[in-house]
Amino acid sequence: MKSLFIFLFLILNTQEESRTECNLLIQEAIEAMHQSEHSKSLEILTKVQKISQEKGWYKELFLTINNIGANYYKLSDYGEALENYLLAYDIAISHLNSNEEMIVLNNIGILFYQENKLEEAQKYFSKAYKLADQKTDRFKTGLYAINLGLALNKIGMIEEAREYLLKAQSLLQNNPNVLLQGRYALAENYYLSHEYNIAKDELIRLIPKLNSLEFLEQKTSGLLLLSKMSLSEGNLKDAEEFAVLAQSGFNSLDTQISIYQQLSSLNYRRKNYQTANEYKDSVIFLKDSLYYLKSSSQFEANRVKFAIRNYEIEMIEKTKNYEAERKMLFISFSIIVFIILIIVWIWRNANIRDKQKKIIAERNQKIKMLELESDLEAKNRKLTVKALNMSNRNEVLQEIIQNIKEQVDLSDKPEVKKYVSILNKQIKKDKDQDDFLIHFEETNNGFLSSLREKHPNLNINDVRFLSYLYMNLSIKEISSLLNITPDACRKRKERIAKKIGLQETAELFPYLSHI
Repeated sequence: MKSLFIFLFLILNTQEESRTECNLLIQEAIEAMHQSEHSKSLEILTKVQKISQEKGWYKELFLTINNIGANYYKLSDYGEALENYLLAYDIAISHLNSNEEMIVLNNIGILFYQENKLEEAQKYFSKAYKLADQKTDRFKTGLYAINLGLALNKIGMIEEAREYLLKAQSLLQNNPNVLLQGRYALAENYYLSHEYNIAKDELIRLIPKLNSLEFLEQKTSGLLLLSKMSLSEGNLKDAEEFAVLAQSGFNSLDTQISIYQQLSSLNYRRKNYQTANEYKDSVIFLKDSLYYLKSSSQFEANRVKFAIRNYEIEMIEKTKNYEAERKMLFISFSIIVFIILIIVWIWRNANIRDKQKKIIAERNQKIKMLELESDLEAKNRKLTVKALNMSNRNEVLQEIIQNIKEQVDLSDKPEVKKYVSILNKQIKKDKDQDDFLIHFEETNNGFLSSLREKHPNLNINDVRFLSYLYMNLSIKEISSLLNITPDACRKRKERIAKKIGLQETAELFPYLSHI
């Protein structure tokens, strides 16, 4: 179980690292897009898109497709951009929350705004605005309110546009850069409603703050508005000054065309027809350049599409090769596992057989030991019976001899003396008793040798006594065998116990059993 937890932890940790790597790749792709390296950006995003789809990582998949759309938007391929934005929108509403949904809605709105499809732009800006308002996201609500206001300005819904733009002013107080864009949109709204004084005052206050490149478009548009308002008031000099100030090397072709058109109109009003025609020619030239640029952008977009398609084909081929390699690896791994399982099975069976053999051998050994013990016990019983019979016989013979001796009339008869002598010879002496010890040693292999080795101070009588005791004979039986009284037998037992070094006589038999 512990190994399983470790395995699961490693899998989860690896997935988390892969997801982090995907997000880093997305950031790299966005940086490449900002540097106009669209082929590189789209290659990275295509790779991440495939991984995200396989893993089911919808947040990363959304970011990938949304930024693919942004790349095509920058390449002026609005059709391809819209297709990817709509795919991102489907992912957002199906798997993610309103944060991603409002982002892609705003992107779609910007796309339609650039295409001058203002009603469509208004619809998507409005959806994004409502979602941000519901989430009480002040920054995004203010940002989308500006975009919505700009679209409504162009549509001609001036009052509705002003409501959104005024609301944006209050929401973006802590975001000065975005607030400047909102102030420009509001100045444009005043211009469109012919409130020229308010518009002019706001633009004059605003334009000095629009010096950074990110506000160049608003600055140029503001100067053009001031030029148009001066022209409508008949102030041709100011109108021309504002138009000239609007010119910049960073202007887009569309913006420069608007400036040249304004300068051409001013010179016609001032009857400078040659200069006016020169500006008209510049307008025609720039329009041709714009057409060429758009064609080039379209060509670049198609070139990038072709490169990405080739990259996708390469990825498909690599995937096929990877799948083939993975299949082969899986087959190899399966074969290895199968072989390991067979080896384990064989080893297990061999181990079981060895254990069974060992158990059988141990049981046979136990049976042999039991048979030996049984045989030993039988032999000891025979020795005991023999010793007891010898003791009983000697007792009977001694009793008979004693009775004869007590009979005065018989004891002096030669025949009787002869029989008494024969009976005395039948009583077993030390030799017979030594024969008992020999038989005992043969039966209880090594006992007497071990006993003498451990306790060399024991004499022959002590050894004989301990042999009887080892055979588990009682005091009465031992006293009969030794032809002494039971009391004398007990005293001998105590003396021998002390010789051996035991405190209690009860410890003698357990001690002898372990020799």
